[in-house]
Amino acid sequence: MKNILIAGSSNVDITHVGESIPNEGQTLLAENSYMSLGGKGLNQAVSAKRLSSEEVIFLSVIGDDFLGKYIINGLEKEKINFKNITITKEKNTGSALIYINKDKKNHISVSPEANLLFGDNELNIFKKISKKISILLLQQEIPLSANIELLKISNELGIKTIYDPGPPNKSNNYDYFKFVDFLTPNKHEAEFILGKKINGNELKAATELKNYGAKHVIITLGSEGLVYSGDFVKFFKPIKTNSIDPVGSGDCFNGALASMINKGENILNSINFAQKAASLSTKKKGASQSFPFLNEIE
Repeated sequence: MKNILIAGSSNVDITHVGESIPNEGQTLLAENSYMSLGGKGLNQAVSAKRLSSEEVIFLSVIGDDFLGKYIINGLEKEKINFKNITITKEKNTGSALIYINKDKKNHISVSPEANLLFGDNELNIFKKISKKISILLLQQEIPLSANIELLKISNELGIKTIYDPGPPNKSNNYDYFKFVDFLTPNKHEAEFILGKKINGNELKAATELKNYGAKHVIITLGSEGLVYSGDFVKFFKPIKTNSIDPVGSGDCFNGALASMINKGENILNSINFAQKAASLSTKKKGASQSFPFLNEIE
């Protein structure tokens, strides 16, 4: 079996939890706070590794600073291959500020910094190690031009791709979706791409998105479940759980999905497994640190 590669962002998340989220000009005391590994790319790498026995390779750009060292230490603990990460002096390591209120709703501000330098150097690295790769995960916290090139290369080499179109990109040209095997937007991202609200028409929306070119489309709906359009069309009921912190659950879903597809599981089993993993991740604080291990799901 070949390996999973995640190409994308790496941030350090600083999270504040409190009664409510501050309004403009308002200062509130948080009940507690914590720092954790973050960034959609890094989150997906942690999820995939915790749920896979195969090697997980992470391709990213970080700053030569204390936040970058924090990320390297975290990747080492998670046993993720970080040999191909670029450390730059041009920009700081990416970071995110996260506020969570009593209703578990969150506001997130991301400063991409070094993630924006992901480019030709990383593309060349990917080409050199591509023979070892069977699954590629991508998100939109690195330049879109790099994502498109990675998708094209993967398509030529027969590498399966999972593409998370978040955060939404201003481009309204989605021709590159034809290189995507699994497109996995959340509801907000699906609405952004389609240019309309999809309330009550989620299944239809998934089919409409599939017409953009991706082989399989999964729209995650948070506590409302998810919808799939591909080999068949199906609504997946939500898994009820006592959620504490929803941050990163979508990334957990994608990493889990990759681990199952890499094992050769069918799409139905893969989605069911990924949905369970994402649900479990909301029962603990933090993003990647909350992701379950394989024995917890089994």
